[in-house]
Order: sequence, then C-alpha cells, then structure tokens
Amino acid sequence: MNQELIDCKIKGNMVRLYLGKNGKQWGDDWNDKPYEHNAGRVYDEYVEKIADISINFEYDVNEPADFAKDSNSNFCREDFIKGKIYAFAVINPENNSSIMIYFGEIFEDIVKRLNKIKAGYSVYIAK
Repeated sequence: MNQELIDCKIKGNMVRLYLGKNGKQWGDDWNDKPYEHNAGRVYDEYVEKIADISINFEYDVNEPADFAKDSNSNFCREDFIKGKIYAFAVINPENNSSIMIYFGEIFEDIVKRLNKIKAGYSVYIAK
C-alpha cells in the first residue's frame, strides 16, 4: 500500500485515515477557515483506501483544532494539503515523545513512526 494521507477524522484515540494521492484532493469548503467548523471530508473520488487506527488508550491524540483560541483555529483544509500544519499528533505520556502526521505521508511510514514512539495500535483497512 503506497497511498498517502489525504484526509483524516479523529474520535478520541481512533483515527480514520483517508488514503490516496496528496495534492489535488478536495472536499466541501476546504478553503474556508476554521476547518473544524466548515470543512467536509474529502470527496470519495480521491479516496483509494480507508484505514482505521486505534491507538493505545493511554496515549494522547490531538489535532490543531484542539488548541484553537476561542474554539476557532486559523487553518483551512487547504493548509493541510500544502503541509502548513500537521493533521494529527500522537503523544506518549510516559516520556512525552510525540509524532506529528502530515497530509502526504505514506501509510507505511505513518505506521513506522507510531512504532518508533511505541504507540500500541491496531489497524483495520476498511476499503
């Protein structure tokens, strides 16, 4: 599987990765800020695979909106495509090691990076 991260959805420590070719993907209102209140998910025509990753409950998983001032980030989904901001971060609470995952990263590399910080996880390929 050589697909790149083109979108994601986070619910607690579950992360749904939408995989395809980064750069030209689009979704509803992807050029509107803040992304967390405006942007829909990537359009189906860009999605080649979907992978759900369940990350160890003890780890922290967050996205830029989690640190937004007054509940509004300064980012639109287009900023993610261009690599201006990370898609999500995973933090090991024992030693505070962390990784930031960006749009365009290859799925296998994301898994290798999770291994590097010893983030226990399971993967389900949904599509």
